[in-house]
Amino acid sequence: MTKLMLALCAGFCCLAACNEQRSDLGSTAGTGNPTELPDSTAQATAPVPACTAKAPLLLPPDQAITDATLRQYLESLQAAVQAQDAQQLQTLLDPNIRTGFDGSGGWEAFSRQWRPENTSSEIWLLLDNLLRLGGDYMADGNPAAYALPYVYSNWPDSLDAFSHMAVTKPGAILREQPAANATGICTLDRIILQTDYARSYPQGDNTARKEWWYVQTPEGKLSGYLSHADLYSPVGYRALFNRNAQGKWHMTALVAGD
Repeated sequence: MTKLMLALCAGFCCLAACNEQRSDLGSTAGTGNPTELPDSTAQATAPVPACTAKAPLLLPPDQAITDATLRQYLESLQAAVQAQDAQQLQTLLDPNIRTGFDGSGGWEAFSRQWRPENTSSEIWLLLDNLLRLGGDYMADGNPAAYALPYVYSNWPDSLDAFSHMAVTKPGAILREQPAANATGICTLDRIILQTDYARSYPQGDNTARKEWWYVQTPEGKLSGYLSHADLYSPVGYRALFNRNAQGKWHMTALVAGD
C-alpha cells in the first residue's frame, strides 16, 4: 500500500511543482499539519550555507540535442503548450499513445483524462514543467527513444525509485520544519535523496500530494524538509518519445507510477 501511495503521490508531484510560482508560501493544508511559523520575510535573514552532503548527483544533460528532427519536434511541442492548442498537440501524439499500464491509450483516452481543450487543463502545466526540466535519450542508447524528464531517463538502477527523489532546483533550501518560513539548514545541489512518506506533509494516506517531503542523505547525517517544487520522482509523470520508420517523432506514452 505504501508503494502504491508513493506512486500516486509522485504522479501529482510535477503538477504541483508547476503551480509553485503561483504561491510562494508553500503552506501545508489538511488535518495534522504543523502550525506555520510567523512570517519573517520583513526581517533580515542570514545567508543559508551550502550543504556538505554525501549523495549521488543527478544532473540534467549539458549537451545540446544534435538530432535536428527531435529538436524541431520538441520546439513544436513547446509551441503547442504555450498556445494551449489541443489540435496541434494531437498531431504530435502517437495515435495509440499509452496513458496507463493497463493497456489504456489512444487520443480518446488521453482526451478524457486531460481535457486539453480546456485552457485550465493540468496537461499544459505538466508538459511545460517536463520541457523546462529537460530530457535525455534512454539509458540503452537507442537514438530513436527519448524521454522527459531526465530524472526518469537517467535514473540509476541501483536506487529504489519509490523511496528516493531527485533535487531538480539548484540551491534548493533544506528546512528544519515543513514551512516556507522555517529556518533554512543549508542549500542543496542536484542530488538524490531518500524520502520518508510517513514523515512528509500533509500527513495521512489520503492526501493527493505532499507539499513538503522529509528527506535525508543515504547515511542519514543530513535531514530536513524540501518543498515539492524542488524535487521530482522517477516514478512521477514522464513523457516518452519514439522516432518511427519514416523519421518522425511522436509522444508514445504519458504515464506515472510503475
